[in-house]
Formats: sequence, structure tokens, C-alpha cells
Amino acid sequence: MTIEQFPITDMGPDLLAAMREKLWTYSASVFGLGCNGPYYAGTATCLATAAQEYLLTAAHVWLALTGGRFALSLESDRLLVPLRKDCVEPMTLHSRQDIEWGPNLALLKLPDRAARDIRQVNAFYNVDKHAVDASPAPRYAVGVWGVIGAPAEQSQFAQREAVLKITLFASVVRSAQERDGFDSVDLSYYHEGRTELPSSYGGISGAGLWNLPVAKSETGAITWNGRATLEGVAFNQKAASQTEGTIRCHGRKSVYGRYNMAPNQVLHPTPAAAIMSRRG
Repeated sequence: MTIEQFPITDMGPDLLAAMREKLWTYSASVFGLGCNGPYYAGTATCLATAAQEYLLTAAHVWLALTGGRFALSLESDRLLVPLRKDCVEPMTLHSRQDIEWGPNLALLKLPDRAARDIRQVNAFYNVDKHAVDASPAPRYAVGVWGVIGAPAEQSQFAQREAVLKITLFASVVRSAQERDGFDSVDLSYYHEGRTELPSSYGGISGAGLWNLPVAKSETGAITWNGRATLEGVAFNQKAASQTEGTIRCHGRKSVYGRYNMAPNQVLHPTPAAAIMSRRG
């Protein structure tokens, strides 16, 4: 079998559901803890390298968290996992002036106790095991590309309870480009006749961009080997036309290159990234 890319509609709901369950084990919904109760801020990916755990998200998700605490939703029918903000070490790459292109990234170093609490429910994506070289361009025409999270407009929020609709938004790469040393990847979604898609993807910000290899056998069956590669972070949405929506993500160069994600290395911004963090 060869690894290829096929129309999403050819893959079937069972295959897409398996992909969704896999990716959600590495993901979390992020809530601020305000005076009037929790409020939804976005999505994050749990990752680990060199025996240290992190949350990877969009910078504006982190900056939206006011007060001294925030919380993670990891699984349905479970209480939020609270974290103190002063126990988290944030490394942000953020441009308030350029919302459309960024940079818009945040890497949050977690204290050991918080990481242990998360591990009771979630897995941490092992950067060392899935080492990605930021230099070669990804093969955008291969496999399934997607982000996973809960759009706010499709979820329900009350003072003491939230019902999140966690969805894998699988797609193809519409375009990929680079500006000022940061790459971006646009995923395209055609809305005409697809009532299951939200009109706004608000709440997906901070979600991981994933590539999942699929293959087609001689019998025509499309299969997936269970692997997934973290390739970036969603940070913006826009309408490409009246019937097409786009989720913009930072790609592997922005994430792996700027945060120096070499295997078995404690993550830190490169000098260029540190400059962007101060400027933002």
C-alpha cells in the first residue's frame, strides 16, 4: 500500500471517528476562571520532551486568561482541572499588530504536579519519539490534515456546566506560505450544503494541526495506521468566499524551529523567537 491523500468523504465515519479519538487524547479545552464562573478560551495540545510537559496553544488563548488561575477540560463528565497561572512558565510569540499572519504561539511549561493530574486522563504527545525536522517542507498533498476542538457556537455553556462538541475538522491544505520567518498553513472547508459545519470556528484557536497518513489497498479500502504527526497550531479563521471557510495555522517551521524542538532537549525559544516575544 502507498500513503496518499483522498477525499474526506471517501474515508467513512468510523475511520474519522477513530482519528478524532486518537487526537483528543493529546488535546484539552482551555477555560478561564473569572468572577462569574468559567469561560471558554480555546484549545491546547499536551506535549512532552526531555521529561518535561507543556501545553502548546495560540498566544491569544493564553492572553485571554485573566486572573490568577485557569482550567482544562480533558474528558466529558469530568470536572475541570485547575492550574495556577504563576506556576506555569509561558513562552509566547505574539504580534498584536498582525492578527491575520501572527506570530501567535504560546508554549506553556507545566509544573510536575499539574502534569501528573493531566496524565490521569490525557496523554502527552512525545516530541522525542515523533521528532520532526523543521527544515524540509511537509508533504501537504499526503494524508489527512485537520484540527480538533469545540467551536463555541456548537457548544453549550452554563454557569456550572459546559457541553462541548469536540470535532475533528479534517480537510486538505488550501495553501501554505511563509512571512517574516513564520510559516502558515490554511485548511479549507466548503460550507455549502454542510449544516454540520459551524459558521464560526471560534474556540478552535490553539488546537494542534495534525497530519494522519492514510493508504488505499488494492481492494480500494482506505486504512490508517494509527499514527499522527503534530505539524502546527491553529490561530486564525477567515472566509475565503461566501461558501468557504478557512482555518489558518502556524506550521512546523514556526513551532519546531522557533521553539528549538530538537529531540531530548528542554524547549526554549530561539533568539529570534525571544525577540518576537518581547516585541509582542
